[in-house]
Amino acid sequence: MYNVKEIIADKPSRFMAGHRMCAGCGAPPVARMVLRALKEEDHAVVCGATGCMEVSTFIYPYTSWSDSFIHTAFECAGATLSGVEAAYKSLKAQGKLPEDEHTKFIAFGGDRRNL
Repeated sequence: MYNVKEIIADKPSRFMAGHRMCAGCGAPPVARMVLRALKEEDHAVVCGATGCMEVSTFIYPYTSWSDSFIHTAFECAGATLSGVEAAYKSLKAQGKLPEDEHTKFIAFGGDRRNL
């Protein structure tokens, strides 16, 4: 059973405070909950297409992401992340990455409003 109250109370956030998203924006709570759904021992590679979520959470040299983060062009998040996952699987098959570690690949996109 997935108990949201328990997850929020017990699991640390992997999407840190200090981002510059607008007050009341729904994207930060969504990102926080998606990352809280991961197992604590999992590593995540997050890909964000250009948009509010990217420009407001990763302002060099500061980031709100505790996991690896890749910024890519508007339409390329899926393609970028599938390439990263293919490289990960290849390195794992070659024995260059530990078999007992797990990495999840998460793409965020579509946070821009059509004006």
